[in-house]
Amino acid sequence: MAVVRYGNAAAAAAQCIWPYRWSAVCSSWWPYILVLCTLTLPLRVVARSSDAFGGYPTVFSIDEEDGMLETSELIRKYGYPIEQHEITTADGYILTLTRIPPMRTKSDHFLPVLLVHGLFASSADFLIIGPNNSLAYLLADQGHDVWLADLRGNRYCRRHTNLSPDSREFWDYTWHEMGYYDLPATIDHVLSVTGARRLHYIGYSQGTTVFFVLASTRPEYNAKVARMYALSPAVYVQQVRSPIFRWLAENGPAVKCFLDAVGMWQVLPHNRAQYALQRTLCPARIARSVCVHLIEQMVGPNPNGTDRLAQHIMAGHNPSGASSKQLLHFAQLNRCGRFQQFAYERTDQNLAHYGREQPPAYNLSAVTAPVALFYALNDWMVGPANVVRLAAELPNVVSLTEVQDPHFNHLDFVAAKRVRALVYDSILEQLRDL
Repeated sequence: MAVVRYGNAAAAAAQCIWPYRWSAVCSSWWPYILVLCTLTLPLRVVARSSDAFGGYPTVFSIDEEDGMLETSELIRKYGYPIEQHEITTADGYILTLTRIPPMRTKSDHFLPVLLVHGLFASSADFLIIGPNNSLAYLLADQGHDVWLADLRGNRYCRRHTNLSPDSREFWDYTWHEMGYYDLPATIDHVLSVTGARRLHYIGYSQGTTVFFVLASTRPEYNAKVARMYALSPAVYVQQVRSPIFRWLAENGPAVKCFLDAVGMWQVLPHNRAQYALQRTLCPARIARSVCVHLIEQMVGPNPNGTDRLAQHIMAGHNPSGASSKQLLHFAQLNRCGRFQQFAYERTDQNLAHYGREQPPAYNLSAVTAPVALFYALNDWMVGPANVVRLAAELPNVVSLTEVQDPHFNHLDFVAAKRVRALVYDSILEQLRDL
C-alpha cells in the first residue's frame, strides 16, 4: 500500500487517479474478486435452525426473534410509539424516516435528535441491543424526539421516482450523494414536522462521513445542527488494521471492474434468508464461530466485551445493501490520504464532473457546527490517529473522547455490552446540559 505524506497535497491527489488499465486489473485479480462476489449474491436457500430462540446468555433484554424483525417491528415490540415518514430527495430517491415521538411532555429546550447509521447498515443500528441500552430507546426514555434515518440503497430505501433498483443508474452514487441530497431532505423534513429551528445529529461510522459531506458542501446546514456527535468518524481511513478492508482498498478498482462486468452494482444486499443461514452455520451458542472470526477481522477483536446474542441478531439486519461505487469511494480515501470527492478512472471524466483533473477535497474548515468526537483504541476500521487528525482540522470541536476500554472496537459503538456506560451516558449527559 502506498504511503502518502499529509503535507504533499498534490502527490496525494495524484494517487487518487487510479493509475492502471482496468482490463489488466480485471484479469490479474479475478480469482480473489470471484471469492468476494460470492458473498454479494442474494441468498436463495432458506436454512432451517434446530436451535431457534434457544435461550443464549445475554446481558440485554433481547431475544433471537429480534433478528427477523424490521425497525418498525422492533420499536413496537418493546412498547414505544412510532411514526413512519417518507421523503423524496432532490434527485428522486424515496427514503424512509422513522420517528419515536416523545412519550411524555417534552422539555422546551429538547431539540429533535437525528440518528444516522453506518455502511451496509440501517436504522436498526440504534435498536439492536434493546431497551435500556440501545441509544434510540435511551433517548426516548429521557423525553427526546427521536428520528431514525435510512439512507438510499439499504433495505428500507430501494425506491426512486423514475429509476428501478434493478438498473445500473439507480446505484450510480456514493456516500457523497447521501450527504448532499439525503441529509438535507431528512433534516428539512424533521424540522418542518417538529417546528424546531435546529436538531442534534448523532452519526455512526458512515453516518459521520455523510454529515461532513453535508456540512462542507452545503454550509448553510451548519446553522440547523445544534451539536453533532460523531461515533468512530470515518473521514480519514489510512490507519486501518482490518486485513479485509486493506485488501479491498488496494484492489478496489478490480473489485468494481468485476462487479460492473457481471452487472452487480450493489453489494451485500439484504435478504431474509441470511439470518436463517447464520443461525445454522454460526449459532450463538458457539463462542468462536467462523462468523465471529470474520467480523473480528473487519472491526477488531473484543470477545469479552461482545454480547454473542446481540452480534448474532445483527446478522438479521446487516448487511443491508450498498452500492459498489460507495465502497470504492472509501477505498479511494484509504489510498489517497485526504477527504475528497469520488475519483473517476479517467482524467476527462473528472474534468466533466469537477472542471479539474483531480476531484476536489471537502473543505472541513466550513464545518462550523459544534462536533463531539468519540473514538476507540481497538477500532480496526477507523484508527485513533485518523480521528485525532480530523479533530485538528475541524474549527468547532467541543470534545474529543477516547473510549475508556482498550479492547473497544468499531462495532462496539452500537453493540458492546458496556456501550451505554462507556459512550451513551456521556451523550445523554451532554444533551441534558445543553
